[in-house]
Amino acid sequence: MTSAQEQRFVQLLTEHRSEIVKAWQQAIVNSYPEKTAQFLTSQKDQFANPIGATISREVGVVFDELLLEESTERLSSSIDALLRIRAVQDFPPSRAVAFFQVIKKIVRRQAGAQIQEQGLLNELAGFDDKVDQTCLLAFDVYMQCREKIWELRAKESQYRVSNLLKRMTRMQGEEPSE
Repeated sequence: MTSAQEQRFVQLLTEHRSEIVKAWQQAIVNSYPEKTAQFLTSQKDQFANPIGATISREVGVVFDELLLEESTERLSSSIDALLRIRAVQDFPPSRAVAFFQVIKKIVRRQAGAQIQEQGLLNELAGFDDKVDQTCLLAFDVYMQCREKIWELRAKESQYRVSNLLKRMTRMQGEEPSE
């Protein structure tokens, strides 16, 4: 059961949702090189810019999930969508998940004065804890994606070596043993 203070905190952040989500999306985009960031913000076609579309779609979901008392499966799904992209782009783990921590600063910048005025600092601390837990989950998701990539690369290498050995054996006039 949520307290009246927690409900006020969630209501306050909900009122600032648009600005918070927009600032968070921009922070994520800014984590890319300058030319990529320009493309991600200028290209609105989701098919020409699937990364920008994913960021736009999933950041709002993650924010909404952070406001729930208990997160749903949508949180894991959105984190996976965001980090799959970064795993393929070879972001180091710290940079890949760092954007989750940025939401704390954005919340303080957008609603910090009202949080303080309304005596919602304990609720803000609870929100920060939830962000930290989300960041840990994000790290796990990122590492799972990276492991899958390495597994696929290893299988591809094995396949290439196997094919090369088969060709060499055929060239020498021998039948390959399998």
